[in-house]
Amino acid sequence: MVHIQDKIYPELEKRGAGAVVILPQKRDKIHEYLSAHPFPFPVLADEKRQVVKDYGVYVRVNFESLHIARPSVFVLDAEGRVRYVFIASIQTEYPPDEDILAALG
Repeated sequence: MVHIQDKIYPELEKRGAGAVVILPQKRDKIHEYLSAHPFPFPVLADEKRQVVKDYGVYVRVNFESLHIARPSVFVLDAEGRVRYVFIASIQTEYPPDEDILAALG
């Protein structure tokens, strides 16, 4: 989330766009973290992991994790149409910033 805040979010704002982060964690854990590390965009809790399941990024178990969501990025336009999707293969994989910004047009 720090990368989003420091690198991507300023450019999103310049383009009239925003960001929302959804974490498949308990609200109290997220709130505790955000109390010490505030972010300029909404950070939402998906306690039951329903959103990450609906978007196809939930992983029950694999060689590196248990009950997590893959790092992923979905770019939607003003009408709510999905313009870009990135779903990582592993936990340390992220899309290039340029790809995210290019999806904004």
